[in-house]
Amino acid sequence: MRAVICANPGHIRDCASKELKKMKQLKLMVILGCLSSLLGGSALAADKPAKKLTCCEQAAADSKECKHKCCIAAHKDGNSCEKCNPNKEDLKLKKKKADQKAKN
Repeated sequence: MRAVICANPGHIRDCASKELKKMKQLKLMVILGCLSSLLGGSALAADKPAKKLTCCEQAAADSKECKHKCCIAAHKDGNSCEKCNPNKEDLKLKKKKADQKAKN
């Protein structure tokens, strides 16, 4: 056992037990800190806002065609409307529909 320096040399056991208490408390605080960060991180990750549907995606969800003039003109040319669908979501929907029809 390691020698413990204490203010009262006659009470070495008291100092050792105090140090053990401090170490146990520190260990408990570290464990609680890790658990709270894990739980807090998972709670924040679960609060993602829902993705807003574009006009073409909303129309497809209702089994209709989009009625915006810019989308109608782009769809006639086989393109995606850059204004309403910057990531070309409407073309992805058309590919999914074509794949489903081919399977049936």
